[in-house]
Amino acid sequence: MKIYKIIFLSLLFSVFFSKAQKASSDSAYVSFDCEIVQTKQKLDKKFFASTSALHLRANNEEYSYSTLQLGKRNNKIFMYIHILANNVCIKKDKNVDIYFKSGEVITLKNEYPLNCEGFFAKQLKKKELEKLKANEITLIKVYTYEKNYEYYVSDIDNYNIDNQTDCLSSYKVKKTDEVKIKKQKNTKE
Repeated sequence: MKIYKIIFLSLLFSVFFSKAQKASSDSAYVSFDCEIVQTKQKLDKKFFASTSALHLRANNEEYSYSTLQLGKRNNKIFMYIHILANNVCIKKDKNVDIYFKSGEVITLKNEYPLNCEGFFAKQLKKKELEKLKANEITLIKVYTYEKNYEYYVSDIDNYNIDNQTDCLSSYKVKKTDEVKIKKQKNTKE
């Protein structure tokens, strides 16, 4: 009878202990989809990864649109803006102003060469990244040769920007262009 009690208590203890471990490990694990894409393509001979593009509509009568995308290369995060309109020329050092709900404004200078395709690219410094994460963006202004574009940023876009910066910060860019393909067994019927 004593052996049955010992076995029963040990089983009860092991079940209780395994459930307690499972509950604590489940609560410590947080999962969300980062939607980071890395292809075999290279940018300036280096591998890069990028997030999905966010679509912004300009505050004008023409219904101009723009895409905002974040990317990572050489362990540095970049912001890319592409104005989706014809013949939009942006100088190399022309500014992009980001307005925050707190009233603060940060100015980013284009690092992409002079172009009339509407491309803006900027490597974000640590201080700029911290500002983006800590504050809610209300407006993005892009200055071009012809006119300026104002893009209002929604709560959903702010959430996506925060999520994407967090994901890219922890993402490690793979340094190989090898693609491993699983070989499938040929089954004959």
